[in-house]
Amino acid sequence: MNRSLLLVVCDFLLLSILALARFDVPADATIAKDGQKIVSNAVIERISDGENYDDVVAELEATNETLLENLSSDKDDLLEQKLKLEDQIAQRQKELEDKENQIASRDAVIADNEEEIKKSQAEAQELERKREEIEKKREALLKRMPHPKKNLNYFPRI
Repeated sequence: MNRSLLLVVCDFLLLSILALARFDVPADATIAKDGQKIVSNAVIERISDGENYDDVVAELEATNETLLENLSSDKDDLLEQKLKLEDQIAQRQKELEDKENQIASRDAVIADNEEEIKKSQAEAQELERKREEIEKKREALLKRMPHPKKNLNYFPRI
């Protein structure tokens, strides 16, 4: 039971008690003196209807006990929900830590791969430079040597 409903029930009970109470003193009322008990006709009529003070008090106490039981069960339910939510939070924090660790390991792998790529690019540039040197040397050798097709014309055919 939530607080607003509890407040409404308590207000109803308070208004019921106030409705039963009589604060005005009738003009023809006799005032009791020295332990004398005086009961008005209105009170006698109420007693005959079963609405005396003890019945109202007993009803209010029973309602109060019911409300306390409901409040206790609601409190237990809320505590159970709180524990479940705390477990979920702890589980999600663990999942988050695991994912952060995975991201960190992937970042390390990426950094290693980038380093290897840079090394491979440097090696590729070095190989390209060597290839160009070899190509230049080949061209220089070809220029120094007579062309093989030209030499075929040099020798007569038999």
